This record gives sequence, structure tokens and C-alpha cells, in this order.
Amino acid sequence: MSESSASQRLNFLQSQLQVAACAAKEEPRIKTPIESMTEEREKATFNIRELTYYMDGGEKFTKIREKFMLELERDPTFRMYDMYDVTKDQIRERTMEKFRTIVHYVSAEPVPIFTMRMQTISLIDPGFWTRFGVHFGLFFGALRGSATSAQFSHWVSKGALALNGMVGCFAMTELGHGSNVAGLETTATFEESSDNFIIHTPTITATKWWIGGAAHSATHCVVFAQLIVRGKRYGTKSFVVQLRDTHTYKLMPGINIGDIGKKMGRDGIDNGWIQFTNVRIPRTNMLMKHTKVSRAGEVKAPPMAQLAYGALIQGRVAMVVDS
Repeated sequence: MSESSASQRLNFLQSQLQVAACAAKEEPRIKTPIESMTEEREKATFNIRELTYYMDGGEKFTKIREKFMLELERDPTFRMYDMYDVTKDQIRERTMEKFRTIVHYVSAEPVPIFTMRMQTISLIDPGFWTRFGVHFGLFFGALRGSATSAQFSHWVSKGALALNGMVGCFAMTELGHGSNVAGLETTATFEESSDNFIIHTPTITATKWWIGGAAHSATHCVVFAQLIVRGKRYGTKSFVVQLRDTHTYKLMPGINIGDIGKKMGRDGIDNGWIQFTNVRIPRTNMLMKHTKVSRAGEVKAPPMAQLAYGALIQGRVAMVVDS
């Protein structure tokens, strides 16, 4: 091979190995979301901080919200960066850990401030917000709205407010009837001889279904059931039923509970189903602010049966706000 031929081949190989100018060119760095938001905010023709104050209801409330955000950011219990790497059971365990943190503020903060705290939490962990709301919005809300003052004081003393030995859920929805309150099948039959109500699930379709907190965490439940006294039905009323022993967490006699399982979202809520088999409760466990049943079996009902559904209103409004 001639020298010129060898030189030509060497030059050809070098040209093939040469890094092309376009490949050597450095790609522009992609901006982070924070950088993009900062850039857009700098383009605003109005004072963004003033708009924030306006939307929050004033500078005072903006600073309160920012205080909550800082606390949650630094609280390892509310860490969310690994939520897609943990199991359903671990998420549920964390949810109940958060109860311990938040219960302190229930009594320590004014209601409007605590409401703002929960609104902030709902943006970070909607699953916990809903589970916490099942107890305070539905269970405790039912006590507050449907119990007499004496009954309400009794259940508060038992730990309903402080979550001390009592975690509540709300058993309205049934497998065959959804939220058709008037059509619910679960029965509460008054037995005069024992001064007890007998809570019973007469059919499969009467199974309480999708009850938040029932699967694992709730010890007590407000149950919607058809009131039956001396064979006569008086419509759907609410009753407090203990589901689990508060020390061992074993199911109480006649209580059968199952776990509905993993969902598309909010796995922090342990949704479950409940069946009652001739479960006896004291007559005084019926919430009697509106409808009353005496020791002698006399029934005094209000002019509007819908008063018994008051606990639902707050929950339905909260769902709209959440959406």
C-alpha cells in the first residue's frame, strides 16, 4: 500500500471518529418547577403578596397558613416523598400516627384556626384529612347533633373529643342501598324486658359498606338503623355501638367486620364492612335529641324525621369543598 493511500485511509478513520459539532453542543438546562413559577411571578403586573392576603382573608391568615406549612414541612410524621413506595398497611399506620400529633390542637386552638390547620393538611395528605374527618366530622358530629346534652357529656367523658380510648366511625351506607337513608335495612329493635336495643343485620344487602375507619381503627360507631318498638317501625335513627374492646381491639360479640382493601386513592382510610348479629346495646345508646324512647317503650318523634340526618350535612359540604 502506498504512503498516500495509507494517509488517506487514516484521515478517513479520523473523520469518522470525530465528534460532530451538533453532538458536542450542550443541551440547555431544563428549568425546575420552582424556577418556572418564579419566572412567571416576576412577569405579574400586580402585587402577588397582596393578592395572597386577599385570597386568604387578610395578612394575618396568610401568616398563620405559612406557619402551618412550615410545621408540616418539618414534621417527619407528615413526610409524603415516599408515599408510592410504602404498602397500604404502612400508609394506614402512618395515618393513625398523625392522629397523635393533631389531637393536641383540637383543644389547644380556637375552632377557626384549627379548621385552617386541617384545610392546609388536606392539601398535603387528603387521606388523613378524610380519616380524621370521619371521627370528628361524622362520628363526633353525629353525637353533637343528635345526642341530648347529657348523652353528649357522657360520650365526651368516655374520650370522644380527646380520642382517648375511643376512635369513631359512621355506619350509614349499606351494600344494597348506598346513601338512601330511608331505605336502610339494619334494625334496632327495642326489648322492654332488658331495656336494650338489639342491632341486627337481617340481610346481606343490609351490610354496612365502605365505612371509613371500620376495617381496623374504629372502636365505636354511630349506626343508622330502623327503629322498631313493639313491632312498629319509626324510621331510621342513630345508635352508638361499640365495635372493639378498647384495650385488646378484639371485636365485640356479634360484630363481624371485613376490610374492603386497597383503593385507587386515600389508602390512609381503612374502609370496611360491618355486620351485626343480635348485638345488644343499652337503650341510652340511642341518640335521643330528636326522637326519644322511654323505659316503658313510649316513642316521641319530632315533626320532621330528617332532623336525624343532620350529621350528614357537614360531611356532604366538606366533600364539595374537598373537590
